[in-house]
Amino acid sequence: MTRATSTKILVESSDVLPLIDVEIAFRVGSLQDPIGKEGLAHLTSQLMRRGPHGVSADAFEDQLANLGARLTVDTAMRSTRIRATTLRRNLEPLLELVADLVWRPALRALDFAKLKRHAQASLLARLDDDQTLGAIQLREKLFAGHPYGRSASGSADSLRRISLQDAKRFYARYLEKEPFIVGLSGDISDSDARSLVHDHFPRRTRKMNGKRDVPATHIRRGRHVVIVDKPKRTQTQLYISTLGARTHDRNLFPLIVSNTAFGGTFTGPLMQEVRAVRGWSYGAYSRLMHSDQRDAWYMWSAPSAEYSADCAALELELLERWVDKGVANASLKFAQHYLINSHCFDRDTPSKRLESRLDIELLGVPRRYVERHDELVAQVTRKQANDATRARISPKDLVMVVVATAKDVEKAFEKLPGVKSVEVVPYRRP
Repeated sequence: MTRATSTKILVESSDVLPLIDVEIAFRVGSLQDPIGKEGLAHLTSQLMRRGPHGVSADAFEDQLANLGARLTVDTAMRSTRIRATTLRRNLEPLLELVADLVWRPALRALDFAKLKRHAQASLLARLDDDQTLGAIQLREKLFAGHPYGRSASGSADSLRRISLQDAKRFYARYLEKEPFIVGLSGDISDSDARSLVHDHFPRRTRKMNGKRDVPATHIRRGRHVVIVDKPKRTQTQLYISTLGARTHDRNLFPLIVSNTAFGGTFTGPLMQEVRAVRGWSYGAYSRLMHSDQRDAWYMWSAPSAEYSADCAALELELLERWVDKGVANASLKFAQHYLINSHCFDRDTPSKRLESRLDIELLGVPRRYVERHDELVAQVTRKQANDATRARISPKDLVMVVVATAKDVEKAFEKLPGVKSVEVVPYRRP
């Protein structure tokens, strides 16, 4: 008899390889970080990863190694996921280890101090990577004052404020007794998976709350330039962004197709004009994000400092043309074929199929997006694609972030059409 529990269990069976992937997922992430203590969710999950109560971090790693297992803990904006992989014959002892890790974590002071130093060192590495630095600045400026603009890894100031007690309180409030989802993929049947989960994991009678109280996103009117002033930059990182779409948006799939035609492939006009025709950047693409509220749409390229403002001017022109004229029918068909043909690679393993199902449960992705993806892409008309682009993408309201040496590019960016402000952000190492 199946024992009553509200814990959601997802199984993707495949006997191709004698391997099992296990995933425990919570609908909690960096959105739950207190203001001023950004990075707490990430730091707490990594502290859990150091092992269960009564087992040293080194001994825990030895136990995993003896099982031939690997284990990771990932924290995103809206989820925390514990993933483990092992051979089928070692599944039960692995489940015991994972259950202890999640519901009896040691949360030791010594481990916390080490992880905090590691997080602070990671900030330095992040600042050394110009592309990552630009991407983080883009979200901070585009979503200024909104939770979407806060860094999941925190800042030097926020990390200094986080204590071990903060991590323990975060764990107790959001993870210890909260509902969770368990996913298993690979060489296991549905009935065996459910039996093992019931035997090794705690029961939860309360259902996972699907509501997320996230305010609507807004963008400043006009075009605003932010220059991250970093010395001796011969190459720049250029981002141009506005708001994109919500997950539950009737324009989402038409906009996905339209964006793919514009800047999602090598043959799109963005890549062709920036790289193939002018050779200003090795790569140039556009990306559409979506979430509970409107997330970012952005273009990225990496032109030399000499051509950075010219490249921005060209991309603005291409953006205006895309919104005004739309995509040609041939480009639309190419984008649809590309999206449909590449979608098979998102579902070619049981672990990938499990991830898609978890996204439905954790992130509120409509089930039809996964189960009817190809149909939803194929039925987009040119009119729908172009109407969605005009409805959601605003060429007049933009945030442009360029990582560059300010004195080399500031005057040129000030002269770009429609620019209302130019802000220079000093590059500082924490």
